[in-house]
Amino acid sequence: MVTTWIRVAATRVMAALIAACVLLSIGCGGNGEGDSILVFAAASMSNVLVGVGQEFENESGVEVVFSYGGSNALARQVELGAPADAVIFAGNGPLDQLEASGNIVAGSRLDLLRNRLVVIGDAGSFPLAHIRDLASTEGRIALADPVLAPAGLYAKQALEMSGLWEGLGSRVIPTLDVRAAVGAVDTGNAAFGLVYATDAANSSGVTVVFEVPEELHDPIIYPAAVVKGGSGTDLAVEFLEFLVSDGAIAVFMRHGFVSASE
Repeated sequence: MVTTWIRVAATRVMAALIAACVLLSIGCGGNGEGDSILVFAAASMSNVLVGVGQEFENESGVEVVFSYGGSNALARQVELGAPADAVIFAGNGPLDQLEASGNIVAGSRLDLLRNRLVVIGDAGSFPLAHIRDLASTEGRIALADPVLAPAGLYAKQALEMSGLWEGLGSRVIPTLDVRAAVGAVDTGNAAFGLVYATDAANSSGVTVVFEVPEELHDPIIYPAAVVKGGSGTDLAVEFLEFLVSDGAIAVFMRHGFVSASE
């Protein structure tokens, strides 16, 4: 009786372990390569990458898990040892930083996409003739913190080039990332925001009141690279190759991004 109970219990434990292995997608006793990767990605890509990641999983059987945030903050996490396999940032600066510190696999870096900067307001806002017209408006202005996210740095550059940064400084709300800046306008906590065009397009509660001329800020490039020392380096390389495929680029373009090769 006791022996039978022990055998039943052992069988149940073994079944549970096997089920756990399947659910976690880590082949117990498999090839050790794993079939999932972790990608640190700019918050402004959260809408589009879900679909692209699913397409890659359908084709390769490899699950892509994304961790989103401000690119500068994500780069710092990688430098501190966070277990990312690849990164996709909204700006060259954070990836330059990782490359200089030796955290990127040599030769894996590529320019993936481009974006545009716009000024947004609520649904009832009127168009602005120039970015300098912000000086004659009222209310707070949301933008990603320039220290945490390139979107904020581009916004600051545009305001500085227009001679507005010093005068509008007391009205600026620095947010964690560009999605939070959109949210601040959408919820009425800010009258205006300087954000990426792709993020503005994904929020029904805001409207674009001005497209910022590209000469007012550095080019908005989204570079990607494989992180050195990741557990899924070969799979990360495969994923980056997929990102520049015609199918993936078509998805990016439907969300308002532009191929960096154009």
